[in-house]
Amino acid sequence: MSKKKDILDAALKLFTENGERATSTKSIASEAETSEALIFRHFGTKEKLLEEIIKHGYQEAAKIISNYLNDESGLQYILKIVEVPRILVDAHPDFWKMQHKIIALNLLSQRYHDIFMKPCYEKLTVVFSKLQYENPTLEAELLLIYIDGMWKHFASQQLDSKTESALTKLLQQKYKNFN
Repeated sequence: MSKKKDILDAALKLFTENGERATSTKSIASEAETSEALIFRHFGTKEKLLEEIIKHGYQEAAKIISNYLNDESGLQYILKIVEVPRILVDAHPDFWKMQHKIIALNLLSQRYHDIFMKPCYEKLTVVFSKLQYENPTLEAELLLIYIDGMWKHFASQQLDSKTESALTKLLQQKYKNFN
């Protein structure tokens, strides 16, 4: 494993455990068994290191979501996007735990998340419009609020997997019943 990867892994672990503000480059260097100087050589600043982790996390999430949702449309898109929080959190639990911990206080984290979610909002608006919902933009917004809450609960492990699955199925059933 490369030292750069060691640093990224150590930083993700510590940002997840302690949050970004409470994690020092000294503690990251210790966890990665390297020097602070190497962290600064690879990333420049702790903020750039965090941005690299966030950028990579959302790139991975985008791959997963595009493969999973592929060419889905209509009701199938809605039913599958409801499953996305569980899929993403299962695929990269540490990243989503970190995001849950820092997103409220970190503008960079919020910006990446907003950029990631924008295409989902746009597609949901089109889908709800085609399904003849009365207010497709508000329906899209409401569903994304549910999805946002779901990934945060899943990432923070506030729910057991049986409850998570039941909530996902309940939300899917609500949309199935509308049609």
